[in-house]
Amino acid sequence: MRALTLALIFHFTLNPIVYYRGRMALKANRKALGVWTIIFITELLLYTSVYYFYQSLPASLVQFSRVLGTSWMLFLIYTSSLFLIFDIAYLLFKRHLNRPQMLFKQSRRAGHSLIIVTMIIVIPALSYGRYKFKNPSVNHLELSINKSGNKHNSLRILVAGDFHLGYTINDKDAQRMVDMIMEQNADLILLVGDIIDSSIEPLLEQNVASILSQLKAPLGVYSCPGNHEYRAEAEEKMQFLNDVGITMLRDSVAMIDSSFYVIGREDWIIDDRMSTKDILTKYNVNTVLPMIMLNHSPYDLEEDSQAGMDIALYGHTHHGQAFPGNIATDMKFELAYGYKKKRDTHIYVTSGLGLAGPQHRIGTESEIMIMDVRF
Repeated sequence: MRALTLALIFHFTLNPIVYYRGRMALKANRKALGVWTIIFITELLLYTSVYYFYQSLPASLVQFSRVLGTSWMLFLIYTSSLFLIFDIAYLLFKRHLNRPQMLFKQSRRAGHSLIIVTMIIVIPALSYGRYKFKNPSVNHLELSINKSGNKHNSLRILVAGDFHLGYTINDKDAQRMVDMIMEQNADLILLVGDIIDSSIEPLLEQNVASILSQLKAPLGVYSCPGNHEYRAEAEEKMQFLNDVGITMLRDSVAMIDSSFYVIGREDWIIDDRMSTKDILTKYNVNTVLPMIMLNHSPYDLEEDSQAGMDIALYGHTHHGQAFPGNIATDMKFELAYGYKKKRDTHIYVTSGLGLAGPQHRIGTESEIMIMDVRF
């Protein structure tokens, strides 16, 4: 819901700015201005109406409106940014930087060029970003762990996370994700949280349980909670996921085939979550065996590395979803996306399969990670 509220804020702040700047550029062309006005009014009325009355509207309309509205938020951000850049460039070229009022005296040709060039950049970028979301990458990583895997000399692990299933990412997307995961024939499926976006209600309405229950692997399917699992109805969500066959590890440990451990931590937002070392102590973990950590938020890679994890897996960041979000997350996190080795710990932060809010990958990618591990 937070992403939807953020989109609403952008609607009431950037919408007038972008509309007015476009109106200035198109003022000499009544037909183009009329189309510009109709697009803005229609989108605003549709999104705000569904935002406030979604509980009494058809699910398909709600889903369409939310995808449209959050995509429009990106459209506003990119369009307003380009308008500003082009306006500054125009004033510099005309040597009117100290006289911004000269923008009101732009020629009809300059105004049309502003709109055309901006749309040529923004619309293909959003279209390609949508394609990238709908067509995730399957990435591969080979790792070697200097421990015995007991019954296993090697292991194919599938890592995914951040599905954000709900009203926006619906049952059709869920089926697409599950099919793609099952095509990889992994020995073990490990998820890093945020499987459910906010409310559990749309998953029940769309019978997503029957889809998620198709996730199977010889050595099981495991996940830790993410922050979105705690947005509402936390315990109901945990039970739902357990019931469909995804074992939720909440500061707990699973011994897999008497050969290695999968350890799952509560999310960072849980104030009294246990430390990694305390979890190992509580469950008498034999650290001679390989240990794989699931930890949704990559805020403290040092803790899991110091505790001797062989593999530590994270999600949460989405790698910023869309430019320049990727730059922001790279600045915020020690590792916002990808692989890093810290001491003897192989660390991987996935950018996730799904998204929160706009369904576009611009400068980032939706992904499944396949780890081929040798013991």
